[in-house]
Amino acid sequence: MRRIVPKYAAAMALMGLGPVVLAQPGPPSDQAFLRNEGQWPAEVLYRSRSEGANVSLLRTGLSFSTAIPLAEADEGDPEKQGYLVWNLDLGDAGPGTRITSDTGVPSVHSFLRGPDARGYIVHPQQVSRITYHAVQPGVDVVLYHQGDGVKYDHRVHAGTDPASVRCHYRGIKELRIDAEGHLLVRTGLGVHRQHAPVSWQVVAGERRPVQVDYVLHGDSTYGFRVQGAYDPDADLIIDPLFDLLWASYTGATGGSNNINYCFANAMDPQGNVYLTGMVDSSFPTTPGSYSGPGNVVPEVFVAKFSSDGSTMLYSTYLPGNSSEFGTSIAVDALGRAYVTGKVDLNITNMTTYPSTANAYQPVHALGPDAMLTVLDPTGSSLVYSSFLGGDSPEDGFGIALGPPGIAYVTGTTSFIGFPEVNATAYPHGGRDIYVTKFDIDQSGPASVVYSLRVGSVGDQCQVHGISVDAAGNAYVTGGISSNSGALSFPVTPGAYSSTYTSGQDGLCALLFKVGNTLPASIDYATFLGPGMGGGVDVDPLSGEAYVTGRTRTFAFPTTAGALQPVHGADMFGNANNDAFVMKLDATGSSLLYSTFLGGPKEDEGTDIVVNAQGEAYVTGLAHVDFPTSAGAYQETVASLLSSDIFVVHLNADGSAYGCGGSTLFGGSADEYYGNFYDYLAPSIDLLEGTGSGDVVSLSATTHSQDLPTTPGVYQPVKVNGIADQPFFLKLGCEQLNAPPNAAFNTLVEPDCTGGLVQLFNTSAADTSWQWTFPGGQPASSTDQDPGPVQYAMGGQYTITLIVCNAFGCDTVQQTISVDPEPQLPVDLGPDTTLCAGDQLLLGPVPSSGSITWTLNDTIAQGSGTTLVVMESGSYSVQVTDSSGCMGSDTVLVLFTGVEAVVQSAVNDGVCAGGTWTFQAADGATAYEWSFGDGNTATGPSVAHQYSTTGTYQVQLVVSEGLCSDTVLLEVEGIPGPGSNDVDVVFPNVFSPNGDGINDVFTALGTPGDLACFTLRIYDRWGLQLFEGSGAGAPWDGRSQSGGAVPDGVYYYVAEVGGRVQRGTVHVLR
Repeated sequence: MRRIVPKYAAAMALMGLGPVVLAQPGPPSDQAFLRNEGQWPAEVLYRSRSEGANVSLLRTGLSFSTAIPLAEADEGDPEKQGYLVWNLDLGDAGPGTRITSDTGVPSVHSFLRGPDARGYIVHPQQVSRITYHAVQPGVDVVLYHQGDGVKYDHRVHAGTDPASVRCHYRGIKELRIDAEGHLLVRTGLGVHRQHAPVSWQVVAGERRPVQVDYVLHGDSTYGFRVQGAYDPDADLIIDPLFDLLWASYTGATGGSNNINYCFANAMDPQGNVYLTGMVDSSFPTTPGSYSGPGNVVPEVFVAKFSSDGSTMLYSTYLPGNSSEFGTSIAVDALGRAYVTGKVDLNITNMTTYPSTANAYQPVHALGPDAMLTVLDPTGSSLVYSSFLGGDSPEDGFGIALGPPGIAYVTGTTSFIGFPEVNATAYPHGGRDIYVTKFDIDQSGPASVVYSLRVGSVGDQCQVHGISVDAAGNAYVTGGISSNSGALSFPVTPGAYSSTYTSGQDGLCALLFKVGNTLPASIDYATFLGPGMGGGVDVDPLSGEAYVTGRTRTFAFPTTAGALQPVHGADMFGNANNDAFVMKLDATGSSLLYSTFLGGPKEDEGTDIVVNAQGEAYVTGLAHVDFPTSAGAYQETVASLLSSDIFVVHLNADGSAYGCGGSTLFGGSADEYYGNFYDYLAPSIDLLEGTGSGDVVSLSATTHSQDLPTTPGVYQPVKVNGIADQPFFLKLGCEQLNAPPNAAFNTLVEPDCTGGLVQLFNTSAADTSWQWTFPGGQPASSTDQDPGPVQYAMGGQYTITLIVCNAFGCDTVQQTISVDPEPQLPVDLGPDTTLCAGDQLLLGPVPSSGSITWTLNDTIAQGSGTTLVVMESGSYSVQVTDSSGCMGSDTVLVLFTGVEAVVQSAVNDGVCAGGTWTFQAADGATAYEWSFGDGNTATGPSVAHQYSTTGTYQVQLVVSEGLCSDTVLLEVEGIPGPGSNDVDVVFPNVFSPNGDGINDVFTALGTPGDLACFTLRIYDRWGLQLFEGSGAGAPWDGRSQSGGAVPDGVYYYVAEVGGRVQRGTVHVLR
């Protein structure tokens, strides 16, 4: 892995990104890539920090920059700074390059610009690993963080020439290769170095290192050159060392007088991490866990963390009123945590440490006892808890699991009283080793399957590790110290070594195997050489055992071709402790490989795990000059005077590093396991089958306040100063011989009938692909990233992806739900009746696509989003969007109402004061008349008499429902005469003799006064002879029968102007 930005670099990744305000404080994303969600220009995909600089990930590669204060500017004024920018183009990466990342988590950052909160970018996602696929044909580039820098690896797929790889710098001053093979990049601010590559490939199941060197192509482009043997039919990984996946403190708050140690960790199949150790009351616990706060005295803790290290899933004490120690932990397939360790008695020889009713030994014996405690998957209750001891001190040092419910515990015991059950009797000494097999599904005495004790008369034995193979055989390592040298430890005939040899510390490492038949007995036991065994693992099928530990002698046995056959020596030629790793065959009789791991100072192997390929992952404590891989995550100890933990990945024959190489991890103070306890740390566990490689979890205790923790973990900051603090982390390395891991994501884009499904292949280590899409079009694909799949109708569909590489195949299925979009939302509303003369606005309808309006299905009306309607008819609209989805609606619009019509307006006479009669046309339900003189009336037919002469406008308003109409009519108003304004006179004689002179009797006056006039004639006996009206109502002297009346005097009654006038008239012919 290559460091790519100098430590002096700082500032913005691209010029002109603009000001940014962090909305909440938190650690910068120095160990993550922050996704661009709108806070930067679109060409920036991700942004991060690398050794003090800002790094922007572009489609074409990476862009770096550093701020340069202008000569006249204050260095603290960002407005007066220039920027030095240079780029690294990755091959032919460009717009078509597929770029993927791991699952993101919300960051602690927010970007606020201006007063409008709608433009704020709040907690954009951050990721830890990004892959540029096919930057050149057959070449991928993976970016991640290591230490405080961004790192990148090249993966050259089978069939691709590594010499074709090109990486091009822009904006630098010089590119050259030094004598050690490192790449030197000179910018305007100085020179920085990229380590020489470390590469290998797997051929025929065997890992083979490949010598790869940098080579220059011109002034600013570099590539790679393979030296020596290389198989073009196998993938080549350039720089595949350990990656730090995450690291976290545990959050203990105790000060320097407190005790907070972590001795062991384990992972479940989901990658969740479980820790145990001894802590005081300052350790955090979770609600609902088995116990609340602990006592001041040390006691056991058990904590479970999520697989990404971000969340404490549960944390509990296993409390008593004395000192309790959790020294080893294992987790079964059900998620139950098994813990062993030691329980002391208090000054009253009592303890309140919990035991369960089904315990083998529910009551503590004399002196410290070992224990086995099992928590349920939630950490809220005890499944099983038992003491294990006799009348002398016992300790629990190691635990391993068989099938669910089966646990193997090992530790030490002294003197008498330790329970030996269903086991062969072996010699006892001053301090012995025991191996006890539990079945927690049984109860009481039946819960111990066997309990075996072994030692050497008069000698002291120590044990640290235990492992179990698939057949249930237990493998135990530790050491023995003998004052006499006349050991009675039962080394078996044919063992690898039956000779006790001790070094400067008087110890001899040992290994023995306990068979799975009853009575339990030792199948083999062997000495290993001067030193102490610290950890053991076994190939579950072959029974080959792997042991690590420490030795202080040059004479410790190693094998030819081993990674480090020679013990380290200090400047005076003395041997301090080195770690060792040994592999023995299934019978314990042959040494398959043995190597030192160490430098000139004190180094110690404390734990070991082995993967299915027989590759060992070893951890322990290291000091200055411990050998690490070039380009390792941490190449040297953080402080010359302190210890760090180391992790070494060995290949299957112990001759070279595996993909993880050798790295250190630590801060500027000690990482260790406690100065006055024999419980070893760091501890390591392994999770295989994670897709592209192995993942190991590690735990220990630190004084350092500057461990390289990662963003988003449970506790990135040490909260108790230099005091003890448990910590834990995960490392990963890419396995070339690992089978692929199939994975993909989908994005369903519904349409009007079905949907379009976008596919995102997130598989790992995949080289071939078979997709099937039942019900889709296309129905299958062999592309790595197939195009979208169209489903013609809605429903549930199962997509299958099979990925393969040279080492196997993997299959994943995902059921998707295709829910078609509803028809475009077009709604014209209900059918509507309007009044004549009104208008109706239909719409708006969706504006996307085409719009067609029609009247009565035939007459085009327009294509806008609205339509103004003014006539009756059936109006329809159809909207079609860009994807072909349609929506339509129809509405019936009726314009109706009434018409105001005055059918007749009649005055009942021509006389003054006559009455007007008005008649409206039928069809309305309400009629309102206004006569223009302030008087009104209702109804279809009305009459009105005016009191004042004049011209009047008569208004008729008719209504039917909500509709109405109005009409105006002009009439003449002539009032009836009154006593003061009518001037009418009558003659008193007339001669109706037909001579044309004075032939009639009539009123004399103006025509207006005579227009409304009534005259009646009576004889002296009151018989009415005549009645007439209007225009003076002339009487011609005849009776109603038509005959002439005799001459004489007659009476008249006249009505004129509303008054009655009487008199006599003389007929004289």
